[in-house]
Amino acid sequence: MKSKLPISKIFTLVLLSSLSLLLTACTVQDLPVIGEALGNLPLIGGGGTSNEPVTLTMWGLWENPEVMRDLIAQYQEAHPNVTINYEDRSVVKPLVNYKERVFNRLSEGGGPDIVRVHNSWVYRLTSVLAPMPGSLMDTETYNATFYPVAAESAVHDGKIYALPLYYDGLALVYNRNHFAEVGQQAPPTAWEEFRRLALELSLYSEDELIRAGAAMGTADNIEHFADILGLMWSQAEVGIPAEIDSARAQDALTFYTNFVKEDRVWNASFPEATTAFANGEVSMIFVPSWRILDILEMSPGMNIGVAPVPQVDSENPVTWGSFWMEGVSADSANPKAAWEFLNFLAQRDQQLSYYSQSSNYRPFGSAYARTDLADELALNDYLRPYTLDAPHATEAEIAARSGNRRQVDALQTAVNAVLEGTDVETALTSAKASIAQ
Repeated sequence: MKSKLPISKIFTLVLLSSLSLLLTACTVQDLPVIGEALGNLPLIGGGGTSNEPVTLTMWGLWENPEVMRDLIAQYQEAHPNVTINYEDRSVVKPLVNYKERVFNRLSEGGGPDIVRVHNSWVYRLTSVLAPMPGSLMDTETYNATFYPVAAESAVHDGKIYALPLYYDGLALVYNRNHFAEVGQQAPPTAWEEFRRLALELSLYSEDELIRAGAAMGTADNIEHFADILGLMWSQAEVGIPAEIDSARAQDALTFYTNFVKEDRVWNASFPEATTAFANGEVSMIFVPSWRILDILEMSPGMNIGVAPVPQVDSENPVTWGSFWMEGVSADSANPKAAWEFLNFLAQRDQQLSYYSQSSNYRPFGSAYARTDLADELALNDYLRPYTLDAPHATEAEIAARSGNRRQVDALQTAVNAVLEGTDVETALTSAKASIAQ
């Protein structure tokens, strides 16, 4: 049985506690409770002010490793105790394999400290990602720094789970020479105007379509068809995927497939949309900005125009965002150090450096993630339309080229079914069920 302290000793302890409060000018209210005190202790191996050696592994995609090495070198110059090993995982193909590897490694442990994830994945990964410490950035600052779609993707229950280092989405890319042939001076801003122009731009030899007005209406040869549907559904205020079988969703899919079924401005015989555009076989396509790089490589000097996407309601624009973000594994031994490095990369100077260095390896870098850098791209005809659309962007898990194979395959089946004669409601009801599995 444990012995009890004598009353005199208890009195002495109380007196000493009171004396310490007086000497330090503190009150009882100033003292943290035990749980709070423990919560404020530095994370194990967390870096920051610690000079203990820290090693971080970072999985990246799509960026030239030299760009990341330069940024890492800048950081390590100020933080010599931190070693960052950058691994380019672009070699993991197809993207669905990368997605499976990320989800498995983060769930099982033993994955990288810093991992690149698609913005549509983040909400599914919150249990295996370490949230950003509030001391580095709070949600109010995050919302003020990045476009709303970044917060929509990465802020959950008041915690930040990923940071964007760039922005991308959909824009209308068009052939200026084709526009000049029909006397069109400006890109269309509304869907009906877009449809009229697609009809006008289409060329036929007898009954055969030889130049398409717009890559719209199919799924097999339009890689970003799911993004286009996501854009249309979002503009129609369709909840994705919960409401993709609704009347509004059906109307949007009917409008989409009618470019093939009724208007005959595109068909399945053309190459994939980006290749067809580079070949001059189609006048208008919807693609993310990185696809423009492919077009410029295939057709140097092509007279390309880029514009914001058409709208249903110009007073309340809605656009589409699809991009990759950086998160920190909850299993990392150094989550605070990892977040400090990502916070460094997200600052203005590093964003400018990121763009500048990327431009050394390709015609232009990616659009800035930070809203306060949008004006830096005011003279960039390729990227400015993406930044104009960025404040109005939304996202969903049907994004193409994101490893979301099950969702995209379900929509592909639905589009093909409608083109083959299945009614739109049946096709979308089936797609919704497949996505929900």
